[in-house]
Parts: sequence; C-alpha cells; structure tokens
Amino acid sequence: TDTGLYTCTATNAAGNASLSYSLHVQAPPQLWIGDGESHLAAVANTSLRIHCHTVGIPPAQIQWLKDGHPLDGQDGVLVSEDGGTLLVTRVGLGHQGLYVCQGSSWAGLAQAEVQVSVHVPPNIEPSAVDLAVPENGSASLECLASGLPAPAITWYKGHEQLSAGAGLILSGGGKRLEIPRARLSHAGSYRCV
Repeated sequence: TDTGLYTCTATNAAGNASLSYSLHVQAPPQLWIGDGESHLAAVANTSLRIHCHTVGIPPAQIQWLKDGHPLDGQDGVLVSEDGGTLLVTRVGLGHQGLYVCQGSSWAGLAQAEVQVSVHVPPNIEPSAVDLAVPENGSASLECLASGLPAPAITWYKGHEQLSAGAGLILSGGGKRLEIPRARLSHAGSYRCV
C-alpha cells in the first residue's frame, strides 16, 4: 500500500521547487499448490494436472522440480508457458515422487511442494475357470490380483459373500480359496472381486 508517487516541495519568499519520487514496493512471492494439498494420488494411464498459484510483486518466474531435479518436458510432462500448470499426459509409476514449484523474483524466493503417489487399478490374471473335483477331493481357486495399493479381495459363491470356515480356507491375503474336502454342496459358481 506504500507504493505511489511521493513529492517533496521546498517553498520560500523567492518561489518553490519540487522533486517527485515514484516508489514501488516489491513483495516476495508466495506460492501454493492447488487448494493447498500436500499429497495427490494419480491413477495410472490417466492425466494429472498440478496448478501452482503465485502472488507477489513483481510476478515470480516459476520452475518445477521432481525429486530435486528440474523438469524439462521429459517423460510426457508439460509445463504451461507461464509455468503455473504442470501436466502429466499419461501417468506411470515413474511419475511418483515429490514435485516442487519454485518461484523467484527480485523480491525473493519461495516454493511449494506436493507428494504424488500413483495408484494402479486392480487387475486379475485369468486362470482355469472350469474345475472338476471328486467328492472329498481338494480344490484350490486362485485370484491372482495385482494393483497399487494392493487390492482387497472378496470371494463369492453365487451372490453370497464367503468367509473362512465351514470347510473353506482363505490364504495368501485372500488370493487363494481352498476347499480341502469338497462336498456336493460346494459345487457352484465362484468369483473373486
């Protein structure tokens, strides 16, 4: 608010003289990412946009860093002309890390950072879908699921959710459903979600 034109005037019986000063007060940059997030989760194979907002006089020049190294348009990462927006066109596991938005001007330096983690949707590897087991024989059904974070696995027989017990064993974090002594009542359609 002190920015403005200041004038000094000298006056005596012989006349007056004046000198004007134009004062520009510079404010160091202040930066924040998005709505102040410190952590963002991105889904693999989608796009990710990170906004870095800045205020200050004069406007700050913005530079982006990832894990301490400058980003220079590599690996599908684009930075807007003004530097305020970073776009990852197709997120992969390599985009996980600490992103820093640095702003610098004559008035100072500031930075804001956000940790980006990458989530991978669940995927189940196909396996044998038709099993024939003799009565009192053992059956083992596998749900080879992967994802990041590791997905929770639920087994169903028809529409009924299954749990361990009543002749059923769940192992491997739910990835394996074992029926050690198959009975006729165990026949049916099983599915893992």
